[in-house]
Amino acid sequence: MAKKEESTLDTIVHLKRRGPFASFQIVMTSGDRYRIEDPDALAVTTSQLHYYPRSGLGIHMRLNQIASVEENGDRRRRPQPPPQRRAS
Repeated sequence: MAKKEESTLDTIVHLKRRGPFASFQIVMTSGDRYRIEDPDALAVTTSQLHYYPRSGLGIHMRLNQIASVEENGDRRRRPQPPPQRRAS
């Protein structure tokens, strides 16, 4: 069975809800970029996003004008244990 591709809306909801939260950017078709730093300040509807950062005015984004969603990679990761060596 083919795996269903995740929609832009699904991606945003996933990034908003994951723990620990890591900021991400929404890139619009106009080239504008909006960094989402507070998941509680982002409201998601079926056709729009509404973001109200503490640092400024609210931002309203239409889903059909989103070009991409980029993860910033600043999420804290658990340290991985060193690989185990095979006995010869």
